[in-house]
Amino acid sequence: MKVLVDASLLIYLNARMPDGEARLVEEFWEGLLRNHELFVNLLVLDETIYTSKRKYDVPFNETLEFIDRAVLPHVEVLVLGLETYLEAKKYMVKYGLKPSDSIHAATVEVFGLQAIASEDRDFDKISIKRLWL
Repeated sequence: MKVLVDASLLIYLNARMPDGEARLVEEFWEGLLRNHELFVNLLVLDETIYTSKRKYDVPFNETLEFIDRAVLPHVEVLVLGLETYLEAKKYMVKYGLKPSDSIHAATVEVFGLQAIASEDRDFDKISIKRLWL
């Protein structure tokens, strides 16, 4: 299955967490790597960098190194353009999704992906399959 990886998963992989929780997140990630074709967009990477710093105090350089080492070799980065924006508008208006969530939903639609790996339950409001722990 083709899956968009949301920032929530990457943030948890990047942040310092208790061993038990970290193990669950790592096992979920490894399962995705083994069984699915994975994608991100630039907004996912932006959210990962910003939230890792703001919420978990992970320095920018550590998050950038994490993305370069542990994420980019395993995912395809999809380019956002006008078509994605136009689809995102529909998710904002019809479902009341936040702009960033609407962009992720539109990315799934525009690029023909089948699911999103995210802890964000707002995606349950729409017809996109959500994968989580």
